[in-house]
Amino acid sequence: MPRDATSRRRYLRTVTIAGVLGLAGCGGGDGGSGDGGSGVTGDDYPTIDQWLTETDVGGADDTYDGSFADERDRNSVTVDVGAEGNGGAFAYAPSAVVVSVDTEIRWNWTGGGNPHNVEALPEEQLGESDYEFSSGEPEGGSGVKYTRTLDEPGVVLYHCEPHFSLGMKGGIAVE
Repeated sequence: MPRDATSRRRYLRTVTIAGVLGLAGCGGGDGGSGDGGSGVTGDDYPTIDQWLTETDVGGADDTYDGSFADERDRNSVTVDVGAEGNGGAFAYAPSAVVVSVDTEIRWNWTGGGNPHNVEALPEEQLGESDYEFSSGEPEGGSGVKYTRTLDEPGVVLYHCEPHFSLGMKGGIAVE
């Protein structure tokens, strides 16, 4: 880095401009969806999009921005339970994910907003979840875990029973 003030300013301006120009091409062509440039959105999975924005069945998830975390290249994915959102620690993070078949999902309680659970119960949701399971009764504390391997293509809609009305919902697309 240059030593005098004029050269230092010129150097920093050049580095800043180069960085901005470099970042401009990193969005994957969709303007930065927040999913690492994959471009996976609710338009690709309208059932999940409807589930996360639906207010007739539970509240809408205020952490969902229409983009999905693209985790198709991972063997396991962790979803935080009790993440910030929906008026407190009442969210899953990420709330919308796309994974490959045979991905292990690990729901991990943060300790915030307790107690929580994870329920995929199609009859209590939109009736369109391809998976049905429950972590059991709501539990509090950090370090509580629930694991499930998603072994068939489809859609997983799930929610937290005690915070359903607040919008504590999640969705996973399994390809």
